Amino acid sequence: MQEISRAAAAINILDDYLKGYPLEKALKQWFKKNRFAGSNDRRNIRDLVFDILRKRLILYYPFQINEYVENGRILVLSYLFLYKKGSFSLEDIKENKYLSPPINSNELIILNNINRLVKKAPKNISLNYPEFLEEKLTQSLGNNFNAIMEIFLKRAPVYLRINQNKINLKEAKIKLENQGIFSEICPSSNYALKIISGEKLIKNSLSYQLGEVELQDLSSQLTTEFIQISSGKKILDFCSGSGGKALAIASRLRNKVDLFAYDLNNLKYKNLIYRTNKAGANITIIDSKQLIKYKNFFDIVFVDAPCSGTGTWRRDPKIKWELNDQKLTLLTKNQYSIVKQACSYLKNGGFLIYVVCSLLEDEGDLIIRKYLLHHKNYSKVKSGIFHPINASDGFYFSVLKITE
Repeated sequence: MQEISRAAAAINILDDYLKGYPLEKALKQWFKKNRFAGSNDRRNIRDLVFDILRKRLILYYPFQINEYVENGRILVLSYLFLYKKGSFSLEDIKENKYLSPPINSNELIILNNINRLVKKAPKNISLNYPEFLEEKLTQSLGNNFNAIMEIFLKRAPVYLRINQNKINLKEAKIKLENQGIFSEICPSSNYALKIISGEKLIKNSLSYQLGEVELQDLSSQLTTEFIQISSGKKILDFCSGSGGKALAIASRLRNKVDLFAYDLNNLKYKNLIYRTNKAGANITIIDSKQLIKYKNFFDIVFVDAPCSGTGTWRRDPKIKWELNDQKLTLLTKNQYSIVKQACSYLKNGGFLIYVVCSLLEDEGDLIIRKYLLHHKNYSKVKSGIFHPINASDGFYFSVLKITE
């Protein structure tokens, strides 16, 4: 497929998304109906759709101020004129039959003046974040706010975590290079590789298939590297999902740990079991009935709570347009409830490690401050934020200790 035809595909997918279809469903439906699109085309179309959603507000703005209704066509046209002008001529766009109807005179005036128009956009539109989050994000990020929002307009780097139960960092790097996947060692972690090239080869690589490496963002990895997480401890990964954090802990401690995983959604266990077996990790998976037996049992309870995902906007840009005050309120209530429940499984002297892939204080520091206010037998050991300037994805973390 030509690039201009991929842009036309993006229009159809975005139209379905704007009508209310889940994005993944809209993508799959288009790929199913257009089987001529090869794997490379599908990957490029997906990347294009995601990049447009990262920049959605600024792409719509020139047409919005001219009273157009948002649709896939104007988002794609704006994208081509703002970010791909060097790759396409106006004739390419006019002559492509898939970009119908043809550009009319009013649209052409807007597109020819698009750079001047976007300079007048309000801050939240030029940086592409929901306006209702401006105060919250500014409070959380301080002087880094603008820089981080700019970074969120770009695609996130790809990171791998090496599995120490099977391979060491240098061996993994060399073995990946022999498979066409080039990387660099991350100075902030002893287990992370940042991919330079060959990303599309990862999932079919022998290293990945054998469980020697896992796809995991750098910030996500760093949340499992606190000194409190050490060998010989009894550790519970609460809200384990498919086990990314538990697997990182099992790897880092080389299975010299009594590691348990629990999630309210048992459907996630199938993938957790598969990944655990592939990684050669020793993880005991428990359900809700079994969990009751472990009150006041663990040295460490690790909580990666469900959250707004504001720290992952580069990877999943659609979620920033689906968040609102009501959803945020429900999330924070759930997060506080999860912290209370998780702490009941800690023994005296134990540690709670609470993390969320969010940059909002509502889901991070305010949850912890509220808990400490009502539970005087807990104290904060450390807390902070990982973000694209000091790591990669946005993560809040806090380590609490329980005393008698």
